[in-house]
Amino acid sequence: MCSVITVSSRAGQIGQFFRGLLDPEGADTRGINIRAHGFLKKETAPVVLLQNNSEPVLAWKYFSLCPRWSKTWPFEFETYNARMSRPRRGRESAKGSSLFDSSSDRENVEEYIYSVPSFRDAFNGGQTCLVPLSGAVESCYFGESAGNIVRFSPANDSVLFALGLWNDWVNPESGEIVPTFTLLTDDPDEYVFRHGHDRGIISIDSKDWSDWLGQRRMSGKERFDFIRAKRVQPEWRTEVERALKQGWMRRAPQPDDLKKIRIWKPA
Repeated sequence: MCSVITVSSRAGQIGQFFRGLLDPEGADTRGINIRAHGFLKKETAPVVLLQNNSEPVLAWKYFSLCPRWSKTWPFEFETYNARMSRPRRGRESAKGSSLFDSSSDRENVEEYIYSVPSFRDAFNGGQTCLVPLSGAVESCYFGESAGNIVRFSPANDSVLFALGLWNDWVNPESGEIVPTFTLLTDDPDEYVFRHGHDRGIISIDSKDWSDWLGQRRMSGKERFDFIRAKRVQPEWRTEVERALKQGWMRRAPQPDDLKKIRIWKPA
């Protein structure tokens, strides 16, 4: 969660949350109504970041992060979501199935975002942003919404600001600058899991936004701990957009797989 986002806001609605918000393209002044597909990698969406480490600015970036070391854009791998942690994938087996690196006690070794090549430079370097959302769209293969493509939206129809990372990729041949971003994801909250998804976007209280955006200097590990400590529970509602295609049940997880999914709960 999630590969598709919607942003619907009234004129000036985003600016109400940020004193002195710079709006170079006048998007917030007019109001915003867009739908961006991260898997397409060439659709833009608005993000809020700090310019010159002090001024909030509304910038438009491509939804799927391209790391600075990539030789091409779009980046070849799916980077519209950046997971906080996951079991580390190891070498490929002889039969082609993926293996996981394991510790001596045979449990999977966890890989953290501050060490993942695609995201570590942006994460450790503090290239942080807030992504305004009015909907996060996902396919649900289990739970109450199984068999449907569902939009998770703020219950009060407001705008939710999710944590994100950005990187302005520079074409090594032409010098062209391509602005990109990704959404951070982590273990799903109970509502999202109950409706059929195994991960969730992350939001924090508005009083902590300035620290997230760079007013507080942090190492990668400190930033990771900050997120885990400050995460809050959004109030969600769901709306079915359409049914999944016939045969969707073949992709449904087994009960044993569902038991392995960690569910985030507020502290």
